[in-house]
Amino acid sequence: MKRNRITGHIARLAAGLASNRRGALAVHFALIAIPLTVAAGLGIDGSRMLLARYQLQASLDASALAVGASYGDQTELQAMLDAFVRKNFQVKNASVTNVTLSGTGADVIVNGTASLDMLFGRALGYNSITVAASTEVKRAGGGLIVSLALDNTGSMWGSNNIASLRKSTTTLLKELFGTETAPSDLRVAIVPFASTVNVGGEWEKLIDTDDLEDLYDDYLDDIPDEDDMRSDTIITNWKGCVIEREDHSISDTPPDEDDPDTLWKPFWYPPGRDNNYDPKKASTIIVGGAKDSNQITGPNIGCPTPITALTNNFAVLTAANNAITAWNRGGTLNDIGLAWAYRTLTPGEPFTQSTELDTKDAKTLWASPRWRKAIVLMTDGENTIFDFDGTGQNKGVDKPLPAQGSKDPNVGHISKSDYTGYGRLGESLMTALFSSDNGNTVRDKVNARVASQCATYKAQGVIIYSVVFTSSVNDTTKNMYKACASDPGKYWYAPNQASLEGAFGAIGADLAKLRIVK
Repeated sequence: MKRNRITGHIARLAAGLASNRRGALAVHFALIAIPLTVAAGLGIDGSRMLLARYQLQASLDASALAVGASYGDQTELQAMLDAFVRKNFQVKNASVTNVTLSGTGADVIVNGTASLDMLFGRALGYNSITVAASTEVKRAGGGLIVSLALDNTGSMWGSNNIASLRKSTTTLLKELFGTETAPSDLRVAIVPFASTVNVGGEWEKLIDTDDLEDLYDDYLDDIPDEDDMRSDTIITNWKGCVIEREDHSISDTPPDEDDPDTLWKPFWYPPGRDNNYDPKKASTIIVGGAKDSNQITGPNIGCPTPITALTNNFAVLTAANNAITAWNRGGTLNDIGLAWAYRTLTPGEPFTQSTELDTKDAKTLWASPRWRKAIVLMTDGENTIFDFDGTGQNKGVDKPLPAQGSKDPNVGHISKSDYTGYGRLGESLMTALFSSDNGNTVRDKVNARVASQCATYKAQGVIIYSVVFTSSVNDTTKNMYKACASDPGKYWYAPNQASLEGAFGAIGADLAKLRIVK
């Protein structure tokens, strides 16, 4: 009997211990269950968040494609985008909070956010969470306006690089036109430049004719017929190059005959020690552009071939390209070349070709989001103001002028530089523009102008390609034009002729992608 009582007591004690153990486990389980429940809830909220982000991304993708196939102003497209996203984003307890549209004419960039109500996150103080997504698509359809700013300075004679430029430009044009001769969705301009540009047939829109007549009266004692006021063939007459404006030298301000400050002046290189000719005698004029020589004379020293305005005529552009040659003297002023390339694209005077209305959205080619805008800038060196010393010492001060028409007609000048689209170093216009008569200082300020122009044009939606040609260009110049390009892939360093043609071919192929050949 005693043994049985002890055994029973032990059994009852063990049962009690067992009961106490279950209680302890229950307490532990209760404590663990709380974070497990929260974690599971947060997992559910996390899954809902991923679903919401997925749905937002899908809505943005679909809306970007819809907007990319539509055309209108920014306000219209933004309203379309907003409505499209909100209609397509259908997630319970979630709503779109913001949708934005940006990009260039070629790209549609959409960013959006949505707010998702939390179910279990509220326990931790999170009532909602924001999800974000973005997408970018290429706009469908459309056309291209592009201006080629081509360095035609005298240094391009070296190794016959000017012929390589013509060949390379032909390659670019063929990439753009393909098999078409007059595509409806392409317009190209060619802007040859040196230290000035030749405005060609647009001259009456931008200069005061009285200024030109005064020059003829001063130098020739005769004013030619209107048809010969600007002439590519009469070598005693004005060819069409211009002196830039002081207050609007690189701006897009249109000419206004009622405001003389907005008008250009005709470029007429005066006779002197560095330009020994008689304005009335064609026999004393040695026209530049035919060969590599600084011993040239006449009123049009350093004046290149005329600008070709935007056109879709392949034959016209081919003829303009074939006429390109190198022009000695004056120097290299890329800011002038860039400014005129931009002016050929914009709708204001003197070049108004981009005011043509697009057939699909009735907007001008410049304003229509269907049309991309681009500039291709090619240069073979740094900006510089050339200073011709001639064959005499001290810029010819101590040497008499040779006979007019002699093999070496010029003996240099006593001023600080050649005559350019900004006049001469030390004279009023260049001093007003650059506050210096030092060539290096002016070069640095011209470089700063180029950087500013590139930034301004890119902000206007113009895609910029830059090409630096020949192996002699310094790193500072190369870096400047690399920064000018719209992105690193649109900058090309071409140290030789083969690489120049390759660069122009690649640029032409890239530009061709910006339009659809129908």
